[in-house]
Amino acid sequence: MTSYSAPLGLCAAPQGSGTSRPREAVPADAAGREATRRGLALVRAYAREEPAAVDAALAGADRVVARQLPSVTGDILRLVVGIVTSAPRGPIPADVARTAATLAAAGPPHHEFAVTEAVRAWAAGDGTPARTWWQGGVSGAHGTAVLAAALAVRAWGRAPFLGLLETFDGLLDASASGEAGLSGG
Repeated sequence: MTSYSAPLGLCAAPQGSGTSRPREAVPADAAGREATRRGLALVRAYAREEPAAVDAALAGADRVVARQLPSVTGDILRLVVGIVTSAPRGPIPADVARTAATLAAAGPPHHEFAVTEAVRAWAAGDGTPARTWWQGGVSGAHGTAVLAAALAVRAWGRAPFLGLLETFDGLLDASASGEAGLSGG
């Protein structure tokens, strides 16, 4: 079985954040929900290789939302890594790196090269460039979005992964409108 490591670690909170309590699956605050929507849109845009959608996912995001994006895309990456590693066979890391290079071309040119190089290093067993470059900010959102999309597209194919993201959108919408049946008691 191929072994994958998540570039940012396996915990939901950013490493070194000092937080020990788990985060809610769907944020209760409006900024958190908006960051989740935009993070899903960013991963989807990379999976579809749509530069305009990559731009739209980030356009007009306020500072609070933009700060949360790497956490959202990192959570998506951790979910994908968890599912991929539970399968008896996963994609070959070098194939994931090639797919990531293709998908990264949909993003801003100043992120494309760094994302591609970090994923290549990750595929070769060195997660340091990804951890260093993707610590936070928009660069972290781009990097984790590309790697999540590349892993999922190589493991399952584009259509099934896009279907999964669509399901997440539906859950987020249902939760935000109170239709999910989730209650605090």
